Amino acid sequence: MKLVSRSAWGAAAPTGSYTRISSTRGVKIHYEGDEVPGGLLGDHGRCAGHVRDIQRSHINDPKEDWIDIAYSFVVCPHGYVFEGRGLGRRNGANGNPALNGGHYAVCAMVGTAGITSPTDAMLDGLVDAIEYCRAQGGAGGEVRGHKDGYPTSCPGGELYAWVQRGAPRPGGGGGTPAPEPSGDSAGVYTVQPGDTLSAIAGRLETGVAQLVALNGIANPDLIQAGRKLQVPAPPFPGREHFVLGAHSPYARQLQSWLQAGNWGPPYRVGPSEDMEQLDLQKVAALQRHYVGDLGPADGLTGPLTWLYAYQTAHGLRGR
Repeated sequence: MKLVSRSAWGAAAPTGSYTRISSTRGVKIHYEGDEVPGGLLGDHGRCAGHVRDIQRSHINDPKEDWIDIAYSFVVCPHGYVFEGRGLGRRNGANGNPALNGGHYAVCAMVGTAGITSPTDAMLDGLVDAIEYCRAQGGAGGEVRGHKDGYPTSCPGGELYAWVQRGAPRPGGGGGTPAPEPSGDSAGVYTVQPGDTLSAIAGRLETGVAQLVALNGIANPDLIQAGRKLQVPAPPFPGREHFVLGAHSPYARQLQSWLQAGNWGPPYRVGPSEDMEQLDLQKVAALQRHYVGDLGPADGLTGPLTWLYAYQTAHGLRGR
C-alpha cells in the first residue's frame, strides 16, 4: 500500500473536532463527479496538490459546513492512497451523519470530464484502502457505492459496475476479500463463558473472518467456552512507520500496545499518530525485557518487536 499521510500531502488543519468511530459496516466508494484534470495521469507530482484543492473546496463549501476534506481516503491514478480524515473518524461524504458513521468513504480521482475512467493502478489503490480500513480501522466486509442508500449518481457508471462485481483487483478473479490472516499465530485465547466471536475479535483487534479462517470455525455463531483459539498475528506494516518523526495511523496502534503493556514511562498525552522520542524509549524498554529474542534495545520497530508489542498488550506473551 502506498499511503500518503496528511502531513506528506500538506493537509490544512481541520476547522473543528472530528467525531470518533471505532468500527463501520464497511467502505463506500466515491468519485469526484466534476472535472478531474487529465494532466494528473502523466504527472503524479500534481496529485498532492489536487488533494489540497479538494480539501480547500470542502472546507470553503457554504452549504455543507465541512470541517475538513469529506473523504476518509482519496486514491490517485497512480495507486497512491492519500489520507483524508483517516481511520477512526467519521467522514462527511456519505450523505448524512448516520451514513457517514456507517461506512468509511474512499474517493477515486475520477470525474465526469478529464479523467473519466479508473486506471488499473487506481483500482489497486482502492482495494488497498478497503483492506487498510478493514485491517486497521474496524471496517466490516461491505463494499458499496455512494449511491447505495443515498440519491446520487456517485461513484459513476464504471466505478459502480466495479463495486457490483465485488471490487476486484485488476487482472485478478473474485472480489475484495476480508483480510487474510498472516498464517502465523500470535498466541492462544481461551473462550470464556458469554464470549462471542465478534467480541473476541474486537478485544484482540483482529477480525471475525481471520479467526474463522485460522481456526476452521464452521459456525461463527456457535463458539463454546473453553475452546482454545489461535490468534492471528497482526501484519507488519513496515519499518518506515516507526522511525522518529514518522506520522502514521500505525504509530498510534503501536503506541496503544506499548501503553497497554506498561512499557516505559507513561504518556502524558497520547497515543498519537506521531512517533516521538518517548515512543522509541518505550520500544527500547520492551526490547530490553526480551533482549534474547529482540536483540539490541535500539528503539527501532521491526516485525518481531511489532509482534511482541501486540502480544504483551493482549496478554498473549508472559512477562
